[in-house]
Amino acid sequence: MKAVVYEQYGDPAVLKVSEVEKPTIKPNQVLIKVKASGINPVDTYFRKGIRQVDSFPYIPHFDVSGVVSEVGSEVENIKIGDHVWATNAKGASAEYVAVASNFVFPLHADLPYADGAALAMPFMTAHLALHFKGNLQENESVLIFGAAGAVGHAAVQLAKQAGAHVIATAGNAEKAEIARKAGADHVIMYKEEDIVARAMELTNNEGIDLILDMSLSENIEKDLEMVTVGGRIVTIGSPVNNTPTLPWRQLNMKNASLLGILLFTAPLKELTRAGKEISESFSNGMLTAHIGKIFPYTEAASAHQLLEQKEVNGRIILNHEE
Repeated sequence: MKAVVYEQYGDPAVLKVSEVEKPTIKPNQVLIKVKASGINPVDTYFRKGIRQVDSFPYIPHFDVSGVVSEVGSEVENIKIGDHVWATNAKGASAEYVAVASNFVFPLHADLPYADGAALAMPFMTAHLALHFKGNLQENESVLIFGAAGAVGHAAVQLAKQAGAHVIATAGNAEKAEIARKAGADHVIMYKEEDIVARAMELTNNEGIDLILDMSLSENIEKDLEMVTVGGRIVTIGSPVNNTPTLPWRQLNMKNASLLGILLFTAPLKELTRAGKEISESFSNGMLTAHIGKIFPYTEAASAHQLLEQKEVNGRIILNHEE
């Protein structure tokens, strides 16, 4: 089968299309005929060698949508011909990918495959952050950093669906409009406004119940200023500095909780819950995918380059349909 691969770490130019062996499924897996795959920032970290891959040649990407072509002997409730989306689909940028059935969820037949590939990592991460770790309740306030980004955009929609009062941050007018269209009640222009002062104003000086932080090292001190007493901070990433300093005294004084989330190590029960709820909401038209650009899979190098330039809002998707 054809697949996007790289045989060494490097810049996007190392990506190429090559012939590889079609995967053989295990009893707990399904084989998906890939129609679209989604690219995440972590995929560029693997390609550059910031994170290590198992071996070369390596097939990148983890988010996928397509049609089930084989079903393992231990798999229930998934059948050949089902339209599905999946995450943790290691080697997604190929004609076929084998995925553990726990990470495979139904895609409504009326939804484009590109939308399915855009769901996985952002919506699953956002759902787990808000509900599993954040324990978001109706009428609570939630502040979401980077609401025009993939995870932030998903989180805004899910938080509004849960009945929360959503405050988003954005760096420019275009991103602010994206956040508002996703459902944000208020948008703080962090380059023009004092985030802490504005957040306190919007909550009548009570502070934020739940904060979703995409870059902890840059924001932890502000987070602890504006989180309410007894509030929660969920850290989704810290790309600038993976070992940020923790102002523990301020954390203690606020009686606040600092919580981490990583999609692939989350409990199976929570993953299943998140996937099912996301699928149902998309089928009912309650959620929308945030797609920035679609490339043919043969142009994976250009897609990675665009992602690293950070000039496109929304998911970058590879189309695998001939």
